[in-house]
Amino acid sequence: MFNLSEYYKLIEKERNDHFKLFKLAPKDVFHKSFTEDTWSTELIFRHNLAVLNWFKTLIPNIDFEESTLATKYGEKTEDSFSLEEIEKEFHKISPIIAEGIEKMTIEEEEEILKSPFGDNPRYKNIAGLLNHESNHLGQVIWIFKRITGWTDQEIREKLYGVPKKED
Repeated sequence: MFNLSEYYKLIEKERNDHFKLFKLAPKDVFHKSFTEDTWSTELIFRHNLAVLNWFKTLIPNIDFEESTLATKYGEKTEDSFSLEEIEKEFHKISPIIAEGIEKMTIEEEEEILKSPFGDNPRYKNIAGLLNHESNHLGQVIWIFKRITGWTDQEIREKLYGVPKKED
């Protein structure tokens, strides 16, 4: 059976693959927006740091210093951080969350929590945050491909070493 801990590890791997991908591209790609009125991938990753901060309210018995690089939805920010700074922040917080999810009991996962979205079992709220981050990681790839012009095949070749199929 697939559990929350395995799901979190999948999202974490996808996030880390995205970091690797950006290291293969020119540095400015990380800070560019596809259009003037959309977030750059840097801001999307900073929003995903806010998602990690939210886990602190859902997972029992974990504690970490919340990311100061995180941005809230709609927040206008003048500051900018490098890919390396943001990646470091994820690597600081993510293992604590992973361990907290792994240590939860069935009773803790099924505990009903009150939220602005209704009363739901804890596992549903955690899965919702994981889906939220996964959606944003999809946006990051979409923006990356538009800015770099790289195709899915080129990304697979560069990131995973998967050779192009011969016709």
